[in-house]
Amino acid sequence: MQLNVDVHNYMETLVGQVLIQRQYSEKYNHDQLADLACLALSQMRPVYIRHDVDFLSALPEERLVILKQQALAAIQAAEPMIIEDRRTMRDKDIPVILSQARFDHDNPLEWYEEPILKNNKKHKE
Repeated sequence: MQLNVDVHNYMETLVGQVLIQRQYSEKYNHDQLADLACLALSQMRPVYIRHDVDFLSALPEERLVILKQQALAAIQAAEPMIIEDRRTMRDKDIPVILSQARFDHDNPLEWYEEPILKNNKKHKE
């Protein structure tokens, strides 16, 4: 098994679908698109899967729409960092980036996030 081949983050697919749109692919170069992808994915909860078709067949359409909206929102939030890229002025200023995750750990788990094995420890007395 090769982890990077057999398992992937489905959110990468959704972010990639947004970034291939003309408004991004024609505006930014390869390095900027890669930076946008990294910044966007860092804001999102990963969804690790093996096969897209299996995942999508069990995913309700409303949830897919929400995931796509989250991917677009994450890219739009990351875009100002690319536009105002301060890396060209490294000798003048040290960039400080404060990020805040866009997901709430108190939200209930999705069906694909629930542990397969439940913690059923029985105490022996």
